Order: sequence, then C-alpha cells, then structure tokens
Amino acid sequence: MLAVGSAVFLFSNIVERSGDDSLHSVRLTWRGYSPILMLSSAFSIVICWILSIYSAITLEIQMSLVALVIGVLYIGAARGLLLLILETLMYLMLGAGSGVIDFLVHSGVLLYPAAALCSPHFAKSSLRQKRLITWLLILLSATLTMLAAGLRMRLHNLDTGTWWIILLIVGAAMIAGSYSIQAIERIMERKQLNQQMLELSNRVITEAEKLRQIMNVAPMMITSIDADGQITAINERALAILKRSLPDITKETALDVNLFKLNPETITPGLKHTIEIIQQLPEEQVIHNELMRLDYGTFYISVAPIRQLPEHNLTGVVIIAQDITEVERLRNELSHVEQLSLVGKMAASITHEIRNPMAVVRGFLQLMREKSPASLDHYYLIVMDELDRANSIINDFLSLAQNRIVEKQLYDLHAIIEELLPLLWADANLRGQSIAFIPGQDVPRLDLNSKEIKQLILNLARNGMEAMEDKGELTIETEATAHEVIMRIRDTGPGIPQEKLDKLFEPFYTTKAKGTGLGLSLCLSIVERHQGRIVVDSVEGEGTTFSVIFSHSFGPKEEAPEELA
Repeated sequence: MLAVGSAVFLFSNIVERSGDDSLHSVRLTWRGYSPILMLSSAFSIVICWILSIYSAITLEIQMSLVALVIGVLYIGAARGLLLLILETLMYLMLGAGSGVIDFLVHSGVLLYPAAALCSPHFAKSSLRQKRLITWLLILLSATLTMLAAGLRMRLHNLDTGTWWIILLIVGAAMIAGSYSIQAIERIMERKQLNQQMLELSNRVITEAEKLRQIMNVAPMMITSIDADGQITAINERALAILKRSLPDITKETALDVNLFKLNPETITPGLKHTIEIIQQLPEEQVIHNELMRLDYGTFYISVAPIRQLPEHNLTGVVIIAQDITEVERLRNELSHVEQLSLVGKMAASITHEIRNPMAVVRGFLQLMREKSPASLDHYYLIVMDELDRANSIINDFLSLAQNRIVEKQLYDLHAIIEELLPLLWADANLRGQSIAFIPGQDVPRLDLNSKEIKQLILNLARNGMEAMEDKGELTIETEATAHEVIMRIRDTGPGIPQEKLDKLFEPFYTTKAKGTGLGLSLCLSIVERHQGRIVVDSVEGEGTTFSVIFSHSFGPKEEAPEELA
C-alpha cells in the first residue's frame, strides 16, 4: 500500500513546488498534470516490483498493476504506453513467473486495453465514479491473476490462511487505489483553488493600482475614511488641500490621520465644516452636496456613504471636492460682460441718435455765422470744432461697439502706408518731428480693408507723435517672415510704465488729459477683424514699439496663371 501511495507523495511534492501549472500545458486540468503523473506512477511501479521480491506467498499478485491502472486512467492511452513498457521491463528483470500466460497477466498487457478504454470516460467522471472505475480494474487484475494461477494448477495447493492473505492483498490494493485517486483529485483541486486565488489577488492588485492612478489624475479632490474617521485613501489634490491644516503631512503619513481626532482650533474652516458634515450625515442619507466658499477658493463638496453589501452597513465615507474657483470667476465675468454688452448696445443706439440733432445744430450754426458780424467768426469756429470733435468721438465709439463685418481685398501694405505718408509728414512738421519709413523685402499682398488699415496706422502714428517731444522720430517699418507680416510703429517718447501696459487696450482707459480711451481699443478691434494681433514693447526713457502682426496664411492666395497646354 505504501509503495502504491508513493506515487501520491511524489506527485504532491512536485505539484506544490511547481509554478502555475506543470509544463504550462492545459492549465489546471487533469490533462495538464500528465508528465508529473507519469513520473509518479513510474516511480511507484519500480518500488512495487522491488518489494515483490520478498512476497509472503508463492502466488504472484503485483501491486504495481494498481499504479499502472491509475497512471493510464489519468494520462491516457498514448502516454500510458510508456508505463506499460516500464511494467514489461520490470517483469522481465524481476518477475518470477514463466510462460506466456504469466507474462500477459503480470506485465499488464491484458489489463492495459481495459484501462485505456476507460480513460476518456474517467476524465469526465465524478470522484465516486473514478473510485468505482479504479476498483473494477483492480478486481479485473486480481481475477486475471487467479485465472492464470488456476490454469497452472496452483490454487489447490493454497490453504485457508493463504486465501485470507490474498483477499487482504486485493482489499489493500483497492484501498490504496481509492486513496490515490482521492489524494490526486484533492491535490489538483487545491492547486486550482490556489491558482484562482492568485489570479484573483493579482486582479485586485491591478484594479487597486488602476483606481489609485485614476484618483491621482482626476481633476478633483478625493478622500475616503472609515466609520471611525481614519483616512483610508487620498489623492494628490486632496493631500495638497489637507496640507493647509497639516503642513508636514505626506502621502504615507496621511493614512495614519483620524479626521475626527483633529483639533478644531488648528485646522482650516473648510476642513472643520467638512468634518461636521460627515459627523452629522444621516444614516439614510445617500449623498450630501454643498457649495463651500472659502478664502482660498470655491469648492463643490460631495459626501457619500460607503456601505458593505449585502447588509448595507455603513463602513465609511468618501469625500469628493471640486475646485470651481475659476468657473465661478468666469461665470461672474460672463455676467459682467453681458451687462456691458447690453450697456454698449444701448449706448451705441443713443449715440447714433445724438448725431442727428448735432448735424442740425451745426447746420444752423453755419447759417447764423453767415448772418453774424465777422467779429464773431472765431466763436462759431470754436463751437463747430467742438461739435466735430464730439462727432469724431461718437464715430470711434460706434466703430468699437459695432462688431460689423468688413469687406476685404488684396492690398499692398506699402501702398497704403505711402498714401498716408504726406499727411503724417505734414502733421510731424507742425510738431517739429520727423518720420522714417523702412519697407521690408518681399512683403506679400494681404487681405485687408484699406479704410480700416489707414485708420489703424493714423491712430498708432498720431499716438506716437503725441507721446514724443520736439525733434522726436517716428519709424514705420515692415518685415515679412514665412507665415507673418509685421508692421512696427516705433516712437522715441518717454515709454509706458509696466503697470499701465496691461490696461492699454481697455475701453475708456487713457493717459492723456483730453483723451477718450477709445483709440487703442479701436485699433485692437480692427486688427482682430483682420485675424491679427498687436504686441507692445516699451522701455521707459527710450520709447515704445507697437507691432501689428498679420498672418498672411489666413488671406486668400493669389491665383497663379494657368499654364498653357
């Protein structure tokens, strides 16, 4: 029995020390252990044959056939041939019988076909059925042995004690076979459960790591605590907020923090209020949402209970907070912009109506001037100049308020600048200043509205001249790059302080005593309608440069003449 059972001990040791599965064949199925079962059965066959040398009776009953039966049943007919060959070799070396009948019986040649036929059904059977198949094959082996002995007339020489020994050996063979089958099944079942537990554990670890990475990249603060207030998980954003109350806290030490045991006097009001929400959370509450406005931002807090299934017992709480400070700021700015837009539309409509009575007033002033003495002409001129100035301001305001669509054509920027130069030179001569124009090389034609570009250049040039003293120099320069055309208007004035540069293009912001603050806003509006941008570089004491940058890739390309066929 021990010799037969040695296969189980060897099989158990090899399987327990192997990896996921022996030789990585069919995973965790009975076929996957074929090499190990073959080795174990072969070892048991050899041991049984060695012990059969010292038989207690003259009748040969080979326990090695039990190991052969078990091996063939598990590993199948093809692999079982190797065990049959081993059984035959052991009989030839150690067998005491003689003749063809003894060879057929004790070498397993007659028993092997029956075991091979039962092997496919054995693989699909339950444990009880496997035991029954093994018992039947062992009884078949014992029957064949008795028949072989009867043919040689040995049975009449056996006394009663020998028969009892024979029955004992057959019973021991059945017990050993049953034990071996049960032990092998339990070993494979345990190995399969261990493998499933290992796969489940690896899956849990993978999902936990995935969840941790999701928590860290999520644009919100996530913290989970147990029912006693102990932190069980926290992401980087939540840790940064928690450091406002606990400056020395780290990702590792955060798991040792109990929120319920923190001193309310030393933590921030936001954390204190969050803890109060958790402690006052009703048992039946599903989720609690609250908007929290603090000194360092606005947060949308969600507190949800964590329950254990299936009893739904409360095991902890998860806290999710989203920083909506920027959203709140943008919402307020949008509301402010909408109000300004409404005011702008109202003002545009009002100023448009103001121009009509102003035109009437100017017309009557001209009639009154013709009928008045010449000594009053200068008064009329002052009034009409002021009316013209007011009308100019209204026109600038309307140009800024109305986001109208302008018609564009391909224009040469140099031609527009040269058309304005006589007017700019005349204005500069009156101020005692000079103007220099430096045209760039290979400047392409651009998709422009000439009237708006002229207004842009005049506004920027006159701003520069007004900023300079006598003998100042205004430089207009153009340059072409691969994708852009740059027009620079540079003055030699006192420069603009850095704190004023950020507000330079805001409507109604001006540094002039009599300015309206609409000139640069109008310039920015014109440039944006041409898909361009303005960059201001200013150094106090040296001057200011306005760079107007047009992207000529936005404009339509000039069509090349078609080639003649």
